[in-house]
Amino acid sequence: MKYHYTEQEKVNVVTNFMKNNKVTKVPAKEKKKYILLAEFITRFEEGKIYTEQEINGELLKVYPAGEYVEQRRYLITFNFFKRTSDGSQYWLNI
Repeated sequence: MKYHYTEQEKVNVVTNFMKNNKVTKVPAKEKKKYILLAEFITRFEEGKIYTEQEINGELLKVYPAGEYVEQRRYLITFNFFKRTSDGSQYWLNI
């Protein structure tokens, strides 16, 4: 699943849902979640393999503690990341 958005939409979402590089509230609409996660994945290197714990650690730096599992799932749903079937390894899919 991929959403297209304008630079202005991105600015609006980041302005409304982030403060000091942290998500203050997770938006209800998937497109807005997508935009925030598109910004989030810039923390990762293409071609590098990450563990689930590394992904969780980065998510917890940005998202509220109760949200990281759902956001990790969205990383897969939105095809930002691929993972092994056992969920032990993740890599960017861009």
